[in-house]
Amino acid sequence: MAQSVAKSLQVKIKRLANEHTDFTWFNVKTKNLIKHSRYLCIGMNIIEKILKVHSVDEKNEVIPGDIVEVRVDKVIMLDMVSVHPEFMNNPPKRPFDVSKVAVIFDHYVPPPTIEIATNVEKIRKLVKTWGVKQFFDYGRGGISHAFAAESGWLLPGRIVINSDSHTIAAGGYNALGKGVGTPELIQVICTGKTWFIVGETNKIMLHGSLKPSIEAKDVFLEMAQKIGDIPNQNVEFGGEGIKTLTIDDRAVISTMCAELGAEFAIFPFDGLLEEYLRDKAESVYKPVYADPDARYKEKYDIELDKIEPLVALPDKVAKNVKSVREVEGTPIDLAVVGSCANGRLNDIAIVAKILDGKRVHPDVKLIVTPATQRIYLEAEKRGYISKIIQAGGLVTNSTCGACFGGHMGVAGTGQTVITSTTRNFKGRMGSPEAKIYIGSSATVAASALYGVITDPRKVLGYE
Repeated sequence: MAQSVAKSLQVKIKRLANEHTDFTWFNVKTKNLIKHSRYLCIGMNIIEKILKVHSVDEKNEVIPGDIVEVRVDKVIMLDMVSVHPEFMNNPPKRPFDVSKVAVIFDHYVPPPTIEIATNVEKIRKLVKTWGVKQFFDYGRGGISHAFAAESGWLLPGRIVINSDSHTIAAGGYNALGKGVGTPELIQVICTGKTWFIVGETNKIMLHGSLKPSIEAKDVFLEMAQKIGDIPNQNVEFGGEGIKTLTIDDRAVISTMCAELGAEFAIFPFDGLLEEYLRDKAESVYKPVYADPDARYKEKYDIELDKIEPLVALPDKVAKNVKSVREVEGTPIDLAVVGSCANGRLNDIAIVAKILDGKRVHPDVKLIVTPATQRIYLEAEKRGYISKIIQAGGLVTNSTCGACFGGHMGVAGTGQTVITSTTRNFKGRMGSPEAKIYIGSSATVAASALYGVITDPRKVLGYE
């Protein structure tokens, strides 16, 4: 196939040379043809293949630089639209396909202001008018990305659109997820279509396995320090180390790729994901695999067994990571565990393990937020919630509140925060004068215990 495409391009270039004497025009045309031949003579990666399958004009191939209009498999609308006048003043009259639309309240749960409380009531009425069956009010769902996975909406080969940038989390499930702004969300709800400029894809090879007390957040931070910002580019994961990571681990890593500016991040389909989806998938699905000769912009190797506890220093993530040992002893005021990335059951379990029978440092406020109500109930059943509360921590309902600095744990001026949530730019979690460190849930819990940034291996006995 590759040879035949290359040959046809050579014929086309020769024909252009014979037909045109305007060599300026000819050079531009042939340069573009040669550029495209560099991609057409090789296979496609997972992301390119999913975009191809969903393309409205049924493309034969998708290459970096293409603009691709695609059909969407799922649209998730959040309560965030309640603060956007363009939606509240002129909402869509009806969705393109009500069975493919879900509405989840997760950011303003419960509503922190009168205006938001009033507007989410309008959204409830709109949901009834639309006839949306998959509507999850507060107390019934959770943070959208984690809840969507629990509900079997994030399926291999799918394209999912949400009004939240961490929809890239879908990559942990061999799917493409993209967060869009409110005007674009309105358009997708109405038409079921959107478009992307295809970016180049980087391959991250994971090798070995994680040592005890090292978490998926540490894997991402190692990656963030190694590759830095990759705006408008993609990430595809590979390597034998993938099989040692749980599905939640993969979701954490995919979710955090938003902090590098990545357009999409994706893990390959395997037996572990198949087992995870066995009783969850809302419909049949078709896994997508990269071609053996797929092209990648860059390839990076990460040795999982060499990773130690890491933190992102305040104000940014990419190329701003240090080992916990290098910043150990930094006093903290607020410790937060939660968000779509790290409010999973294993996060709450490690916090409970570290705090069991102990007390949170008196100068520290610890807030723990389960990602979904289902996780909350399971954590309560296993005794994790009571251990955290008895240690002096606060456990909230499922909400994005503290993570985006909206409510339920806002950072004050001059405070130092350590968090396992997703972002740490100035003002993200409250005051722009707060300093925000990002680490694993184990690092956050150990730090809450001692009142200073602390290596969790010291508490867990793995030093």
